[in-house]
Amino acid sequence: MCGRYYVEIDENELRDIVDAVMKQEEEHQEQLKIKLYGEMFPTDFVPVQTGIGQFQAMKWGYASASKRPVINARSETALTKPMFLESMKLRRCLVPASGYYEWKKEGSRKVKHKIYIPRQPMFMAGCYRQEPGNLFKSFVILTRAAAGDLEEIHGRMPVIIPRSCAKNWLHGGPDAMNNALTELAFEQAT
Repeated sequence: MCGRYYVEIDENELRDIVDAVMKQEEEHQEQLKIKLYGEMFPTDFVPVQTGIGQFQAMKWGYASASKRPVINARSETALTKPMFLESMKLRRCLVPASGYYEWKKEGSRKVKHKIYIPRQPMFMAGCYRQEPGNLFKSFVILTRAAAGDLEEIHGRMPVIIPRSCAKNWLHGGPDAMNNALTELAFEQAT
């Protein structure tokens, strides 16, 4: 599960993304209170990539009947769940990050772990939708079974999309998307 992530803008690629969102969303920044760097929490308005070179601010978490936002979707079942089906087919995105956090239970307490790829940004797979009655869009982050040593910390992790697969993830049809998820599951498990 991914419940928090962070963005450090000292990475050139992430700084460029932040600059692009700032320019595009200038008129909405004050209204939406866009968070461009630091620790990102559910319900924050953050930069999201919707196409090659296209970024916009979106709210993290789909609205739900329980009033608690839905922030993640299981990649294994997202195409079968009504809440995610249309978004998965038509509106996939990438969530740029420097890394993310997971908590490991150690006795009666939870210990926060920072997970990242050294010296490069990561892009988490997601999908988005227009929230009914709102001007803004919301997104969820796709998760998968944890790979390797990460399993010791938490049973789930975000689906990380390599830059070489970004175009297929963002613009490929359902077959390309399924193939990308299958390839990534295999790649990240080995």
